[in-house]
Amino acid sequence: MTNHFQHHKSSIVEWMLIIFLCILVVYLFLTPVDVFAADGTEFSGAATKFETWIKGNLGRLAALVAVAVGSIMAAVRKDWTWFLGSIVLSVGVGIVVTIINASFTAIL
Repeated sequence: MTNHFQHHKSSIVEWMLIIFLCILVVYLFLTPVDVFAADGTEFSGAATKFETWIKGNLGRLAALVAVAVGSIMAAVRKDWTWFLGSIVLSVGVGIVVTIINASFTAIL
């Protein structure tokens, strides 16, 4: 009798799991309706903050540190590629952020 009860119990648990998963799938399909109605500006605040960090005082400080480290490494190793690499990195980050921001602005 116990074995018969265990079989029915596992069958009930399986059906409960199937019903739960079906309800979850329906819920997940119906939830994003609000997302489709958005105007596409949900990331504009974060993008603007990141751009002001890169182009503002924090970006200038990072560029200055990169050039300083590149200058020191160039003087110690007698290799100017460190210095040129730091300048390319400093200028390149600003250019890349501008390009990425322009492409996101065009998409949004």
